[in-house]
Amino acid sequence: MLLFYTFGGFMNGFNWCEVKVKIPVEYGEIVAEIFQEEGAGGVIFDDPGILKEKLVQNDEFLGKEFILPEQFGVRSYLPVDDGLGERLARIKRRVREIIGEEIEFELKQVKEEDWAEAWKQYFKPERIGKIVVKPSWEEYSPANGEMVIELDPGMAFGTGTHPTTRLCLKLLQEIITSQTKMLDVGTGSGILALAGAKLGAQRITAMDIDPVAVKIALENIKRNQMEELITVYESNLLDRPLGSKFNLVVANIISNAIIEISSQLTKVLEPGGIFLASGIIEERFDEVLACLTKQGFSHVKNVFEEGWAGLIVKAGE
Repeated sequence: MLLFYTFGGFMNGFNWCEVKVKIPVEYGEIVAEIFQEEGAGGVIFDDPGILKEKLVQNDEFLGKEFILPEQFGVRSYLPVDDGLGERLARIKRRVREIIGEEIEFELKQVKEEDWAEAWKQYFKPERIGKIVVKPSWEEYSPANGEMVIELDPGMAFGTGTHPTTRLCLKLLQEIITSQTKMLDVGTGSGILALAGAKLGAQRITAMDIDPVAVKIALENIKRNQMEELITVYESNLLDRPLGSKFNLVVANIISNAIIEISSQLTKVLEPGGIFLASGIIEERFDEVLACLTKQGFSHVKNVFEEGWAGLIVKAGE
């Protein structure tokens, strides 16, 4: 399991239909969006390269009965109801239009209680630089100098195991100072806001359009005793006037969303402020950078990991 997204309305006592489709990796983001728009309760990306690496690092990490996938795929979970057939037909048509060829679904009905908690076996303490992301249900004794974030992502994205989150956590350790005023766009579980707090940022505002994510972020902030430092809003950067500006904006979101908010960034960034973006597949890196450059940002740094890009740009003075 490489990446697990969950969406609002997930835990409603339904039975679910697991829908699996094998596609080229570059279409992963947009296929996940299609599933979300069609009412998916969650999406999992399977990447055999990452999974093989994890398996080598820890023989017990994936469990004894885990079967390594041979090809990149997307698994999603749709509620079993009268509209399931129509949703599946629409999804198949939309994916075919994007990829340019017919795709086949692997379908399996799953009871919610059998899998809603099962993903937790894949979430173990993860060390990224001096930050350790620790699941709330795991025991961990920090080494000297380690900063521990205790996390329960619940139904929100963000555990530190996905390359996009790791890229952000690595880059934050290079740029956070005691003068940092940080805005976390699309906070999910709150992991990046919490990292900013642990690293000594002056103040942090986090936002997400998903009310479930906001609730979970607030719970994690309380779990880490950071309520006085981090403020969380249910909002979209494009529609909320924040009033004050920041010298760092962080967004671990998909490429399309980064492009969408690019024209609004100077409204929340101080002159010379930094924008840190991740969630960018390598194939779209040049497109995203060109868009930000067009908005007046200068390229500072980029890093790549496992097919994903992290990018730092600077606003004009």
